[in-house]
Amino acid sequence: MATYDRFGLGLLQLRTAMPGRVAAALLLIAIASSYAWPQESQQKPGQSQGAAPVRPAKLAEQAAEQTAYVQELDSDALALGKIPPDPLFATDPLRPILKPIDRTARQFVPSGRMAFSATYTFLNQYATLTPNGVRHDQTSGRLDFSGTWVAYDHESSSGSFSLLVRSGTNIGISQQFDLSDRLGSGLFLNCLQGGGPQRPIMVNILYYRQDVLARRLSFYVGKIHPNEYVSLSMYNNDERSQFLNGENDGNLAIASDGTYAGGGAVEFQATHHLYFHALAVDTEGSAQANLKTLADRKYLEALETGWFAGTPGKNYQNYRFIVWRDDTANLGSGYGGGFAFEHESLNGWAPFGRFGFASDTGTSIKQTNSLGVVNTHPFRRRGDLFGASFNYTEPNHPGKRHESLFESFYRLRLTSSIEAGPDVEVSIHPTYAAKPYATTLIGTRMKIIF
Repeated sequence: MATYDRFGLGLLQLRTAMPGRVAAALLLIAIASSYAWPQESQQKPGQSQGAAPVRPAKLAEQAAEQTAYVQELDSDALALGKIPPDPLFATDPLRPILKPIDRTARQFVPSGRMAFSATYTFLNQYATLTPNGVRHDQTSGRLDFSGTWVAYDHESSSGSFSLLVRSGTNIGISQQFDLSDRLGSGLFLNCLQGGGPQRPIMVNILYYRQDVLARRLSFYVGKIHPNEYVSLSMYNNDERSQFLNGENDGNLAIASDGTYAGGGAVEFQATHHLYFHALAVDTEGSAQANLKTLADRKYLEALETGWFAGTPGKNYQNYRFIVWRDDTANLGSGYGGGFAFEHESLNGWAPFGRFGFASDTGTSIKQTNSLGVVNTHPFRRRGDLFGASFNYTEPNHPGKRHESLFESFYRLRLTSSIEAGPDVEVSIHPTYAAKPYATTLIGTRMKIIF
């Protein structure tokens, strides 16, 4: 599903993975080491921006100043990138490693027309109850590397190329194992893996973006991610730093919402607050595949219209509607729609909701209902995030039963380069399990930012 980082600083990522006990030990070492290293400031964004392609920060700010109608997604991402990290510890034990990497990266990006972002996230989950013969725990890690090259940038138009590459791995167990799948859940309890076996390397996104009409209108063509343009939330859409489950990482009632495939998209900012997003994407494509299935002419077409005000972290509000239809190879043709919102208060509390419906064909989930709340600066800490949500879904055939899911997390910004925190999921009556039961997944997540 979607993760989003349209703007950001040039970051590079360390690929680190280890079993759960070692991860806990590393966390303690990181905390202790933060007192030992000499203090050195390194400003990095405080709130998660996801892992979709970034843009050079200076060019992004210039573009916002040059147009009277800043696009909704660009406005959100630019605001997130300016939130200070506010780490718990001012010193960073990884700084001696990252400093020479940053220096080298700057030498290869002298023009300011390129930007890179990378993180490595590892997760350990333990299920209190599993079907017979299924192991209880899984430790995994995922590398996210993204970047953008601005081919040209004029006063009223610009063109750029964007890339997102990912690599997932299980630690100490088979790469074919997925705890969420083995539990029978239909909600993807670990969107870092996203269902199915781990993939060593995937080109998730590779597209060209063309901005015209003083950047009020943008076109995308190439390998795209539908959830970057429709059903995107700034508070419950990044599995690396926010909720782990699939319904809080998109909208499962929208067919192909979480895929990465060939297609095109359009964004139009009609007024300061009203926007329209449209897309067409190959329903047979995938993150690990190329674009050849475009020739089969089985597409998802979707249109979203929304209204927004404020910026994330500062009284942000967003209300949006979506309609879609699709043709698929195995599920037939279908249609549906949905509604979503976020409404942030000045104290940081932001209730949100996602609701979706679909026909009996064309998608595996017929109805979704999601309600939750986040706090964007718990305990007055701008770099931290708290969230809790409840989801209820109704599947299409061959799903056996409705599934309910509660999830809560706390993300602590330990240092400039390290985020960590607990995550708890309670799955009630997993959709595809042989018999109804309930299980609790206790998770520990850590993200390294380069």
